[in-house]
Amino acid sequence: MEVQGKSKEELIVMSREFIQNNKSLLALINKHEAEFILADRELLLQNREKEKRADELGIADKELVYQNEEKEKRAAELIIANIELARQNEQKEKRANELMIANKELIFQNREKEKRADELVLVNKELAYQNAEKEKRTAELNIANEELALQNELKEKRAAELVIANKELSFQNREREKRADELIIANKELAYQTDEKEKRAAELIIANFELAQQNELKEKRAAELIITNKELQQLNQLNEDKNKFFSIITHDLRNPFNSIIGFSNLLLEQIKKKDLEKIDKYANVILQSSNKAMDLLMSLMDWAQAQDGRMDFNPEYYEIRAVINEVVLLMNDIAEHKSIDISSEIPNEIKVYSDKAMVVTVLRNLISNAIKFTQIDGKIMVFAEIKQNELIVSISDNGVGISKARIDKLFKITEKHSTPGTQKEKGTGLGCILCKEFIEKNKGKIWIESQVGIGTTFYFTLPLNEESIID
Repeated sequence: MEVQGKSKEELIVMSREFIQNNKSLLALINKHEAEFILADRELLLQNREKEKRADELGIADKELVYQNEEKEKRAAELIIANIELARQNEQKEKRANELMIANKELIFQNREKEKRADELVLVNKELAYQNAEKEKRTAELNIANEELALQNELKEKRAAELVIANKELSFQNREREKRADELIIANKELAYQTDEKEKRAAELIIANFELAQQNELKEKRAAELIITNKELQQLNQLNEDKNKFFSIITHDLRNPFNSIIGFSNLLLEQIKKKDLEKIDKYANVILQSSNKAMDLLMSLMDWAQAQDGRMDFNPEYYEIRAVINEVVLLMNDIAEHKSIDISSEIPNEIKVYSDKAMVVTVLRNLISNAIKFTQIDGKIMVFAEIKQNELIVSISDNGVGISKARIDKLFKITEKHSTPGTQKEKGTGLGCILCKEFIEKNKGKIWIESQVGIGTTFYFTLPLNEESIID
C-alpha cells in the first residue's frame, strides 16, 4: 500500500477502509463456515437417510453417488474458498503492516508539524518584537516631524518680522525722497529770492543792513542744506547698500530653504516607503540646512539691531582673561575635530570697560574663523597687551591666509565673501561685519594682518575705563 506523500486525512480514510474491509471479510468467512456446518449436517442427515433407505431402495445408489460427487465438488469449492480466504488474510496482514507503517509516518509528520508550530510561535514572537520596534521608530519620527514643524513656524515668524522690517525701510526711503523733493523746492525758492534781492539791491540801498542779515541767514541755511544734502547722499548710499545686502541675504536664504523643501518632499516619500536609511539621511540634510538658515537669520537680526540701535548696549568692568579663557574652552571642542591647538597668553587682573556679551560674540566669531581656515594639526594663539590706555587683543593662526583683495571686502556689507574652510566648512558671511559693528560700538578698532599660505592675525582694541566709552 502506497503511504509516502499521503496527507493525514487520506491516511485516516485508508485506515477506515481497511477496517471496513476486514469486517466484510470476517462476515464472509463466518457465512461460509455456517454454510459449511449446515452442509456437513445435511450430508450427515442424508447419509443416515441413505443408509436407512439403502436396504429399501437400491435404486437410490446412483442418486447417492451423484450427491456424493456434488458434495466432493462442493468440498473442492470450499477448499478453494479456504485458499482464497488464506490469500485474502495474507493481503489483510500485508495491508495491516502497510497501515502500521502509515501510522508511524503519520506520527512522524505530526511531530514535524508540532516542531514547525513551535518554530512558527518563535517567528511570531520575533515579528511582534520587530513591529514594536517599528512602532517605536514611527513614534520617534512623529516627534521629529513635530519638532521640524515647530522650527518651520519659528522661521515663518522670523520671515514675517523681516518683511515688516523691509516695509519700514521702504517707508523711510519714501520719507527721504519726500524730504529731497522739499529740498529741491527750497533750492529753487532760494534761487528765486536771490534774483529778487539782486534786482532790489540797486533800488534799495537803505535795505543793505537788512539784506546783509538776510544773507547771513541764507548762508547759514545754505550750509544747513549742504549738510542735509550730504546726509541725504549718505542715506541714499546706505539704502543702496542695504538693498544690495538684502538681495545677497535673500539669495543665501533661498538655497537652504530650497534644500529643506526638496528634501522634505523626499523625506515624505521615504516615510511612505519606510526606508529608514534614506529617512535618516534626508532628515540630517534638512537639519543641516535648517541650522545654516537659522545661523544666517540670527546673524542678520543681530546686525539689523546693531544698525538701528535696538540692540541693548550694557558696558561694564570685567576681567578680560576670564572671558577669553571661557571662550577658548568653549571652542576647544570644535578645534579638537581638526586636532588644532588653541593657547592663550593673557596678563592677570586686566579689566576692561565694554559690553561683555558683544566681546564674547567677537571672540567666538574670530576664533571660529581661525579654526575654519586652519589645517589639521594647526595652532591658534590668543594674546592681549595694554598699549596707550587701551587693550589690544590678537587672534593668530597658521592657516591658509587671506589675500589683500579679500581683506578689503571682509568688513563691507555689500560684498559677498563667505568662503568654505579647509574641510569645506560653511559660514554666513556676516561674522566679520558683526565683529566690526560690535567693536566700534565699544569705541574700539579692528584690523587684519595676513599672508597667503602663512597665516592670519585679527586685532581689536577695547577701552580700559568708562571715560573712553563716554568720549
